[in-house]
Amino acid sequence: MILKEPFPFLPHINYHRFEQEDLLHRMDQRDAWDRFYSEKGASGPQHFDWFFGYRAVSGLLLSTLQGLPSGETRILDVGCGTSALGLELYRDSPRQLHVSCLDFSPLALDSLHQLLWDSPPPRHPLSQLCCHLADATNLRDTFKSGSFHLVLDKGTCDTLLRCPRGPDRAKQLVAECLRVLRPGGKLLQFSDEDPDARVPFLEQAGGVGVTVTEVGHINGVCYYVYTLVQRLLNSTDSREQSPEGKGLKSGPDGLD
Repeated sequence: MILKEPFPFLPHINYHRFEQEDLLHRMDQRDAWDRFYSEKGASGPQHFDWFFGYRAVSGLLLSTLQGLPSGETRILDVGCGTSALGLELYRDSPRQLHVSCLDFSPLALDSLHQLLWDSPPPRHPLSQLCCHLADATNLRDTFKSGSFHLVLDKGTCDTLLRCPRGPDRAKQLVAECLRVLRPGGKLLQFSDEDPDARVPFLEQAGGVGVTVTEVGHINGVCYYVYTLVQRLLNSTDSREQSPEGKGLKSGPDGLD
């Protein structure tokens, strides 16, 4: 698989070149991200979004929610960092949501937790958001199979694919995202990688079909959303499907 280099940093952030190179080559290492978020949060908690912000895909996300079953919708944002994606969707959706923001950097989650405390209340009064500290390539101790209606991945798979152990760990990520989805649930993967490269990888990693939608050109880069749908259960499938995650806590105190 051929990937574009370098990883698209936001142009208004002033990075030292050695810091960029360190992160680019160690994107699967927790200490590299802890250092990154420590420097980013030196002046206080703030959002940092890879690729684009929530507003670029808000219409797509809200439309996707409309196609899901009624009632509380459970969403997982893998590798969330300090992105506004999960938090803004939690605030913006007229539907009742339970959003789980997951990352392996405790510094990122500390900042996101503070941003949650400081944010306005959600549009739906019963919506909840929780933060979870875990590795997105191994969620078995964190979430049971079939826990979510929707999984969001904005740049997490891309970071793994750019690391020495990239393809294998990225396949593990996709497999775990699909495992925690309920039958008929969707994985939305946002990326700047061309469909000619990403679609074959996802089909092999996920074992399901892939739908591609162009998000649009942002700052001169074309972005896509790749959608994978978890298979529906048949009469012989006895896998346990549980909506509960391990150790979930609700509202602004929901940091595991």
